[in-house]
Amino acid sequence: MENKKYKVNRKDIWVGEVSQTDRIYRYNGEGNLFRTKPGELNTSAWFSYRSMLFVPDENRMSNDLLYKSPNYPVLNITNDDTCLNLGKNSVVIRDICNLEKLLEYFGFNQELTFEDIIKIKQTFFTRSFVENNCYLFGLKEVMAEDITFYNNNRIITDPLEIEKRKRDFRYRQLSGHRLFTSIPEKILPEDYWDVLIDRGEDIEIYTNYLFLKMKNMKNAFTPHPGEGRIRKL
Repeated sequence: MENKKYKVNRKDIWVGEVSQTDRIYRYNGEGNLFRTKPGELNTSAWFSYRSMLFVPDENRMSNDLLYKSPNYPVLNITNDDTCLNLGKNSVVIRDICNLEKLLEYFGFNQELTFEDIIKIKQTFFTRSFVENNCYLFGLKEVMAEDITFYNNNRIITDPLEIEKRKRDFRYRQLSGHRLFTSIPEKILPEDYWDVLIDRGEDIEIYTNYLFLKMKNMKNAFTPHPGEGRIRKL
């Protein structure tokens, strides 16, 4: 986008992965390859740059809703021949997902502004949101009380040992190591579970500062240096 004063339709909002790749091909396997369906385009190898919230433009290329980015080809939205004829070191949007059902469920208007997009990024693209709302995607959290503990393939029956195992499990939960299991009912497409986690996780960056290795967190939507100089809206 050129500036923040845009208005976009809820049904047109997608999220995808900005990636550099040398080869695009048509996947013709018998079943889905992760989220790529038979007949769709995929990349044989790629280097992930970042996540992008976008709407397709009049040429079915990406229109970044957060930055003044180039209009990248979008696999399975942009004309297939255009994508298949791209050369080496091409930057494309892959692994896309439409967000309309999620936004409709949470009451977003049909017409959205830049401020709405910021709210969408901050609300949904966090692991805590996905895990705390797991029931929407056909999952429930496994609690310590749900588990049968074993030792050497034998069920543990000692109450003290069971309580110790439960404490250890709860500690891991509090540390972010949560477990989930499928349930028959789901309100939203289960693909959202992986998409929101994959596209929303912060990226760990290690830098040297005064000879010490420091870990910083980069927002997953921040442009990559490989894209050139890209400014915020």
